[in-house]
Amino acid sequence: MSQEHSKRIQELLALLEQDRQAMLFTGKRLFGEPNAPMFGLDLLAYGAIKRNLSTTTAIAQMVVAWNMVCARSLLRVHIDTALRFSAAWFVDQPHDFALKVVRGHRIDKLIDRTGSRLTDARLVEIHVAEYPWLPKVYESLSGYIHFSGAHVFDSVSELRDEDMSISFEISATDYKFPEFSWGEILDCTREATGILSKYLDGYIFTKGLSSEQLAEIRSAANATEQEIRSNADTRHS
Repeated sequence: MSQEHSKRIQELLALLEQDRQAMLFTGKRLFGEPNAPMFGLDLLAYGAIKRNLSTTTAIAQMVVAWNMVCARSLLRVHIDTALRFSAAWFVDQPHDFALKVVRGHRIDKLIDRTGSRLTDARLVEIHVAEYPWLPKVYESLSGYIHFSGAHVFDSVSELRDEDMSISFEISATDYKFPEFSWGEILDCTREATGILSKYLDGYIFTKGLSSEQLAEIRSAANATEQEIRSNADTRHS
């Protein structure tokens, strides 16, 4: 007989649905006015929104079904969408970058403004100051993408020290995990959606600026980046 999640998990699921509706609204804002020009980053944004909506829906379904293995696998994919979309903000030509991705170039083979490859590790490093939970969560979830020891551990239902025995449970449901584990899945899902939403909102705002306003913002951003690099060089010297 299927069990029901706690009230807290039900509340988080409701918030997840609100996030999904907000992301749909963001997609509508991205389209802009009829006959509005389309840019390379628009294409990447549409793909990110679509993937976000799909994984958000699927993660909610897996939590309701008590399927932790698939929920964790999907969460890794969900975070990946936010991180890889954000990569466009760390290259010299975002629209060219987006078109390369659309044409089949691998993001982890492309480079950022510092000459570093945009690997998953690099993207996590870029965001760690703002999202300190990312490294640990991303690393632990990576084991769920390919068959690994993580799946073996999930099949263990009990370890008994007294007789050195082990029990396994072969099931599609994972009732053994505490409320905290399910809450962590949903919290991280919402956090990752928040990362993506931040960049989407910034892009939509930027699209509404004049070329003069955009040039002024870029100039200020470049000056800030140069100052940060200069300070970093001073600390290392």
